[in-house]
Amino acid sequence: MTLRSKHILPIVLAAFLIGIGGTIIFNLWQTTSSKVPAAYTSGEFAGEYNPGDIRGSYSFGDIEEAFAVPVAGLAEAFGVEDSENPAAFLCKSLEEMYGQVGDGEIGTDSVRWFVALYTGLPYTPEEDTLLPSTALSVLQERLSETELEEVKAKTVSLAGLAAAVENEETAKDEAAPEAAAAEQADTHTESEAGEVKGKTTFGELQSWGVGKEEIEEALGLPVGKAGVTVRDYCTENGIEFSTVKEALQAAVDRAMDKQ
Repeated sequence: MTLRSKHILPIVLAAFLIGIGGTIIFNLWQTTSSKVPAAYTSGEFAGEYNPGDIRGSYSFGDIEEAFAVPVAGLAEAFGVEDSENPAAFLCKSLEEMYGQVGDGEIGTDSVRWFVALYTGLPYTPEEDTLLPSTALSVLQERLSETELEEVKAKTVSLAGLAAAVENEETAKDEAAPEAAAAEQADTHTESEAGEVKGKTTFGELQSWGVGKEEIEEALGLPVGKAGVTVRDYCTENGIEFSTVKEALQAAVDRAMDKQ
């Protein structure tokens, strides 16, 4: 039987609609991407989602879906409850908002730690990971007094933080490159040598023995100028600093072991 052209369009349209209907019926049709973190593979919490697998691309809505931590609680803890759509707020945005705070950082790892504390799941944060002081009010009824004191020791008040960041940026703009480089050198002590932080520069990485090839492999981009900090470079290029930091730290550790 030969199909005429006027019959082909209705047949194609019907097949298309039937195909879509079938995927919806069998729950195969998805209009949005789904973030599914890895699960613990052993121990008491085997099979449960691991907060350590939360990525910078996860939104607060994704975290609520995976870990049952309310978006409102996350927004309050990290000071973004006034944002237009807290559910769509991405973890990596915290690095741009707060980032380096003194000798610590508020970023994606802070969210991992907060979720672990909220849910009672095991997770060890990085040594320089901080939480906003606003997180304490959300965690207050979920932690013991001893736990709260331990967490409080690694929190920073958001009051005045924005002003401090603004003042720091103004100072950077006004300072000459040579003065900024000198200040950078003065603020790094021997105890910090070999420890990758947001304020670590590309020059320091290379002085610790890390080759340009290793740095480029971790970044996926050419090496920045010697006086540029890794965090600033990542921010400018839309890279999540927390993931780059881990790879760079591993490269630094390998280089220093050879010395």
